[in-house]
Amino acid sequence: MQDMDWSVASTVSSIPGISTIGTVLGVAVQYTEFSGFDNFERLSVPRLKDIGLKSQFNHSVPCMQNTNLYEIAIQGFSMSQYDIVSSFNVYKAVYAVAHALHNILHCDSGLCQKYKVQPWEVPESLCSPECPYGHRKLMTGQHKCCFDCMACPAATFLNKTGYTFCQVCARDYWSEAESETCKKRAELYLLWGAPLTTALLIYLGVTLFLTLGTAVIFLFNLSTPVVKSAGGKTCLLMLASLTVASCSTLCHFNRPSHIGCLLKQPLFIISFTVCLACVTVRSFQVYGALFISLL
Repeated sequence: MQDMDWSVASTVSSIPGISTIGTVLGVAVQYTEFSGFDNFERLSVPRLKDIGLKSQFNHSVPCMQNTNLYEIAIQGFSMSQYDIVSSFNVYKAVYAVAHALHNILHCDSGLCQKYKVQPWEVPESLCSPECPYGHRKLMTGQHKCCFDCMACPAATFLNKTGYTFCQVCARDYWSEAESETCKKRAELYLLWGAPLTTALLIYLGVTLFLTLGTAVIFLFNLSTPVVKSAGGKTCLLMLASLTVASCSTLCHFNRPSHIGCLLKQPLFIISFTVCLACVTVRSFQVYGALFISLL
């Protein structure tokens, strides 16, 4: 394993027998600008030359430890000829390998254990661990092995690792967040033979008997003063609409059909609206007649 600058350098590729060493892995590092380095070189290097000519150079100055900037200043070497990026990449590659060897060999105070180290053990990988099932990968940078794990939302699932998207549940299936599989939707409805259904049908039968019975009585006595004072034909329309609204409850029993789902709500809403309209009209008629009688 080498730094990318070494891997592509013509000096390295021209070494005799270099092709026999096997596969070469080059480490490429994203370029980062050295903020303030140009000012440091322009101001500090000439100053080092002046200090060196007058007195002994003090290496205790910050950023000067373990450096040869003093020699560079004395010799008049131009920093513009110095490839800072490549040199820093080489430094990071060497440091990474040295640091990995230091950990593997358990070095302490300059003493290291001596045993054979395989190339693939250097350096240790810092990639993100694989995401658990029910989580997808969310890339957090340019490196493919660095990512966060995001939980799959409801109605999706993921039972594999390494995916950046969650799979959508099929129709009639559902899932909670962070699910590995989808579950089939449970169907809950009132069966015809259920006790609650029987009780509701009895209640519906009594309601229909009262409304239809009252409508028949009003129909045969439509011309009598009592029926006319109660509303006459308006009252018949109100009773008919109540009957239709009551019958719409039959669409709620057993497994819903397509026609039943289309009819149950419009049938109830329209018929009940007609009933309320009849009550409103009849109320205005009663209040109007009362107002006229008072005059």
